[in-house]
Amino acid sequence: MLHDPAWHARMSRVFSGALGIWGVCGEVSGAPDDANGFVIARRSGPEMRVRHDASSGWALTLRDPVSGTPVQLGRHAGLPGLLRRMREELAPDAPSGRLVIGAQQIPAREPGRR
Repeated sequence: MLHDPAWHARMSRVFSGALGIWGVCGEVSGAPDDANGFVIARRSGPEMRVRHDASSGWALTLRDPVSGTPVQLGRHAGLPGLLRRMREELAPDAPSGRLVIGAQQIPAREPGRR
């Protein structure tokens, strides 16, 4: 099952926000070879890939910087476990805590205001 562009954009924001909270310098992008995947490219260290599959959950891998070989870091049924594992790998010294993930309500605009 392929996810729609809105889902993909939402998940990119979640991953980017987590990196910011953890103090990790890097960028999140869609995986060029996988419509259900994401690439987290840090300024230093190996590239991380995240993939979602409706039947098996989230898969997390690192790319060995020398050989390019993928190293499995695990599978997670839900987003909380995936984010916890990502923090352990990307920012082990960052304080653990809860990330609040949810829709942000945009205040209504008054008529005539831009």
